Amino acid sequence: MSSENLSRFFQAPVNAAIFAWYPPLVLRSYVRLLGRLYFRKKPVERDHYLRALRETFHSSRVRREIDADLEKRVLYGIFDHYFEKMLSAYWGYERVRAYLLRRVSLVNADLLENALGEGRGVIISTGHFGAVEFLPGSLAFRGYPITMVVKYKTRQLKTTMEAIARRAGVEALDAAEGSVMPRALAALRGGRIFITELDELSSWKPTAHKVMNFFGQRVTLDRTVELLHRRTGAPVLLALMERVGTMNYQLVIEEPQEHHAAPTGLGPDAQLLKRLEHYIYDAPDHWYIWKDLHHLEQLRPA
Repeated sequence: MSSENLSRFFQAPVNAAIFAWYPPLVLRSYVRLLGRLYFRKKPVERDHYLRALRETFHSSRVRREIDADLEKRVLYGIFDHYFEKMLSAYWGYERVRAYLLRRVSLVNADLLENALGEGRGVIISTGHFGAVEFLPGSLAFRGYPITMVVKYKTRQLKTTMEAIARRAGVEALDAAEGSVMPRALAALRGGRIFITELDELSSWKPTAHKVMNFFGQRVTLDRTVELLHRRTGAPVLLALMERVGTMNYQLVIEEPQEHHAAPTGLGPDAQLLKRLEHYIYDAPDHWYIWKDLHHLEQLRPA
């Protein structure tokens, strides 16, 4: 089941207008209320998310009780994603810039500085995790040269976000406007940071001889990061935006090979996925695309 309807519901023009007027804490409460009302009217869609959550933990070696409190936090995590998305787009450029510079801290920023110092660009791989909508701005507003792939659900969002990106110095590559790979390679060769989401499961181009365990299932891997790395020599980092406390965030930057369970010999994509999997198991309320796990069925090795 697609989240298209949920996304369009939150991004209705009336909600975009409301975001121009109120402080973040009020807006987050408003979005959570809208989300509860939406899922009350569409319980099947809500249950799709929660069933994927329960089945994933049931089939894994990670022992965790999926109780009502965790299910509530997972649903609120989905709502908070849309709050963060809407705030980034409609709260106003200067306010968003000040908010992210004040509320977001960088963990292991030296890894990014050292990688940029090599002069080959940097591949930052992230996921649909935590406050990922704040990730590009948190770096761009600190002067980092950001290039990223974007997809827009509404024309209004596209117009607004493209204007913000230009002002912040972010190079936004619209996935609907042709192949991204040549433009991503050009950005890296120009010394920029290219951000890619490694858990975009529906967009994977699987490689038959690259197989690993992901969420308890054997899957064939996408090789996007590996190809970018091989063609440019750009260092690869994992970056995840964690929510900490109330309305505070930390962007955690890591080298993917640090995780003890990262498989060897399968390239950076496998290492990054294993790190992301670890974070999701630890904080399932931070991952908001549980409903996309059905795509793993198409990624099973023959």
